[in-house]
Amino acid sequence: MAILLLLWHSNPVMAHAALVKSDPPRRATLSASPKQIQLWFNEKIEGAYASVVLLDSNKKALTENNPEVVADDPKSLVLSIPEIGTGKYTIQYRVMSVDGHVIESSFDFNVKNKTP
Repeated sequence: MAILLLLWHSNPVMAHAALVKSDPPRRATLSASPKQIQLWFNEKIEGAYASVVLLDSNKKALTENNPEVVADDPKSLVLSIPEIGTGKYTIQYRVMSVDGHVIESSFDFNVKNKTP
C-alpha cells in the first residue's frame, strides 16, 4: 500500500512541458512565409528561459530576438520572424517548465513556390 501511495504522489513531479501544437506545424509545406512562430505546450513555461530560433537549410540562424510568452496564455510562446523564401527551415526551441525541467527539440517545415 505504501508503494502505491508513493507512486501515485510521484506522477506530478515526473511531468514536464511537452510541445502539443505549433504554427507552422511540424513537416508543413507552406505556400507563403509565416509572419511568426507560435508554440503551445501542455503546461506553463518560464518565459525568461525560453529560446526559439529559426534556421535555414544551411543551419544558419535567421532570428536573434527572444520569444515572448503570450499574455493571455502562459503555455504559449510567439516569435516574430523575417520574411523567408522558398526552402526547408528548422525551428529549434528550448524551454523550462515551471517544475524546472528543460525541454529542447526541433522540427522542420518547408516553404514552396507559389504556382501561377
